[in-house]
Amino acid sequence: MIRIQKTILALLVIILAACSSSDDTTQNIVPDDTPDAVRDDGIGTVVKLSQGTLVWADASETQTYTYSYRSHDASGDTIRLTALIGWPKADVRPKNLIIGCHITITDDAKAPSNFGNSDATSDVGMLMMYTIGGNAPSSNSLVIMPDYEGYGGTVSRTHPYLCQELTARQVIDAVRAGMKLFKEQNGEMSDSWKSVAVGYSQGGAVAMATHRMIEQAGLSDELHFCGSVCGDGPYDLIATFRQYINDNKIFLPTVVPLIIKSFCENMPTLKAYEPEVFLTAGFVSSGVLDMISRKTLSTGQIQDRLMAYAEAHPEDLQFGFDDSGDYLRPDMIMRPECIAYLKGENVAETDRPKVEALMQALEANTIWAPWAGYGEWQPQHPIMAFHSVTDEVVPFVNYLQALDYCQQYVNGRRFSSSFFNTHTTAGYMFFGYHCTDLMDILLQGKASVANIDQ
Repeated sequence: MIRIQKTILALLVIILAACSSSDDTTQNIVPDDTPDAVRDDGIGTVVKLSQGTLVWADASETQTYTYSYRSHDASGDTIRLTALIGWPKADVRPKNLIIGCHITITDDAKAPSNFGNSDATSDVGMLMMYTIGGNAPSSNSLVIMPDYEGYGGTVSRTHPYLCQELTARQVIDAVRAGMKLFKEQNGEMSDSWKSVAVGYSQGGAVAMATHRMIEQAGLSDELHFCGSVCGDGPYDLIATFRQYINDNKIFLPTVVPLIIKSFCENMPTLKAYEPEVFLTAGFVSSGVLDMISRKTLSTGQIQDRLMAYAEAHPEDLQFGFDDSGDYLRPDMIMRPECIAYLKGENVAETDRPKVEALMQALEANTIWAPWAGYGEWQPQHPIMAFHSVTDEVVPFVNYLQALDYCQQYVNGRRFSSSFFNTHTTAGYMFFGYHCTDLMDILLQGKASVANIDQ
């Protein structure tokens, strides 16, 4: 009963927050793009792009900034990325730092640096609400949410979707730069502050990858790191693709070209190939790669356009439907040799180099795969893993693989509901209740003794 009451309260907060208004006194600050203006610590100049105030339903306020910072791309070149930061506006020192990792997006409008109060029900809005005052361990927090490369200030670049090590490095650069910006603008954290990485879907994988990078880069003490809360993340890409093939269904077809386009432009093993060599001609003819490149359509809008194309071109695509929604068969998306290789079957010698390169890229972006400069990962801090048993977009096998690899370092929460039974609706429950619950367990140091796998 207590859990039901907390869920109802959380949903009420979502509804109320969506009705709140923002302060329109935003200041636009011209960025300094001087190439040589780099801090001597290597993080890069923190440039304030805008500042504003969010007024929540309970009349508390959040001071926000969008800012740019220096990081590096897949080639090692210096780039300037963007992020959103928020903290309690009242004269309080934040109790904790929340490293917010956002979900899969295909439209730049949903990037954290484009956040507005009308987005309060999004994952960005829900994570920014942890700046609100309260008695919960996760309240009164400083929240940093990077855009990821390819959104915000780098919208003209290809988003390195699920390039786990690269994204983790860029997120940590955003956090270190954001902490400096906070100290310049506001002062200090509370004496006993801790940090936690949090995210759902793509954000769940980014949170776990960031967790790993913080530990392996020796930044746990600097960031007062205590662990991660990871919801329904694609941690194991090979297991994910194999599950798609075994089920003969892909419910969010957009993720496949997102991954392949990302890897072809960012992973050394695939840079010799164009995305089209892995995708069927019919799927490419739908214009999906162009839709992804434009970054003006949401994943739902792309799905709608794919369905409209399929209705007009049944010879190319035919959607199926079951209790989880609309789907395409893998053989309508991926070329036969890719599917065969993932199934462990023989492929023609002429196809072998490209399918092996694809497999290497998928394996390299599994969270526990070897990363450049680092050995095997043995987590030092708890991972609070949440996953819907019936997730159709990010199969439950990802959770099982995480439990198998991380063993005693994971406290898992299996989520099963006849109502919130899809990837999207389970996400509502994650942000409406479970995220706070798992984060508070972690921040209170109770993760090692919590028996929450259910």
